[in-house]
Amino acid sequence: MSLDSGRERGINLIGYTRTENGVGEASRMAARAIQAAGIPFGMIHIPLNGAQSEDRSWSHMEITDSRYSTNLMYINADSVTGVYHRLGWNFFAGNTNIALWHWELPEFPDTWSSCFEMLDEVWAPSRFVQQAIQEISPIPVIRMPHAVNVEVPQWSGRSYFGLPVGKFLFLSMYDTWSFQERKNPQAAIEAFRKAFPEPDSNAGLVLKVNNANSMPEQLEQLKRSLAGIPNIYLIEISLTRPEINALIHSVDCFVSLHRSEGFGIVLAEAMYLGKPVIGTLWSGNTDFMNAGNSCGVSYQLVELDESYGPYSKGQRWAEPDVEQAAYFMNRLVSDAEWRNKIAAKGQHTIRTEFSPLKVGAMMKKRLEKLKRL
Repeated sequence: MSLDSGRERGINLIGYTRTENGVGEASRMAARAIQAAGIPFGMIHIPLNGAQSEDRSWSHMEITDSRYSTNLMYINADSVTGVYHRLGWNFFAGNTNIALWHWELPEFPDTWSSCFEMLDEVWAPSRFVQQAIQEISPIPVIRMPHAVNVEVPQWSGRSYFGLPVGKFLFLSMYDTWSFQERKNPQAAIEAFRKAFPEPDSNAGLVLKVNNANSMPEQLEQLKRSLAGIPNIYLIEISLTRPEINALIHSVDCFVSLHRSEGFGIVLAEAMYLGKPVIGTLWSGNTDFMNAGNSCGVSYQLVELDESYGPYSKGQRWAEPDVEQAAYFMNRLVSDAEWRNKIAAKGQHTIRTEFSPLKVGAMMKKRLEKLKRL
């Protein structure tokens, strides 16, 4: 444990607090939980090159100094050293230093093991991530889930996005920075094609691609794969956080046939809004998805035949059963009673077990155990 810095008890929450992507939203989720627990805190925004960073919903909580005795970084392992250099080592000296890390495969990279020396403990958003990091960590690894709360603007509606009002709409969404190979949008497209091959189908698939311009070749490849498939609506323009919330709220079901997830934030957000979800039943999202509250898709574990960014050749991830996903799509459209039942159960799971109040209490209990509150 770090020596006492003499600073006020509370949290310096460090992250991409204005950035409009998954890791940015994770830091804002943490802010909601900390606030719900009544813990004193301030937020320190770390700019992320190339990312849209216009979410200033928490700018009133921003600070520039190490005001509190605990530094909580919602910064992944590959960026921790850079944050230390940016803020200066004195910012961390004497404080308790904790980082919440996302990771998406069973084996945590040894190349990041030096980061453990800079921390007192690591938090993980799911049991899947916790287990992966624990395998090589010399310090405690604590499960600390994301706090899910989705505010939908009053103007929410399909017409805003140019989407058809009368169709049953599925939504699949991913960020090109999160690796298309991992997010696997092609599986959602294929499942939809199998489920609804007719042009006059009453179902549609909305594909939202975040940071579409960052990977133009991937985007063109995606567009080519959509050729000849009716009732697919591609949204590639940048959307604000309220617009994203409105989009999720406007559809009937969210689909994520990912090969791996550290948590699965959008799945949880859709469930919070009472939407049935279809998702690969492997990795971080299994903390909140089960057969009673969602459509969990079976899979086979396969080895990566090449490396994709930090995801190394030879590691394993899931190949979801597209046929089963297509079956779920059809049933959700045709069986309203079942659809409403699982949607209600999913909403209950998220709103009770992953609320800011619940997660905030977990944070407070842990920091009290560390004698930091």
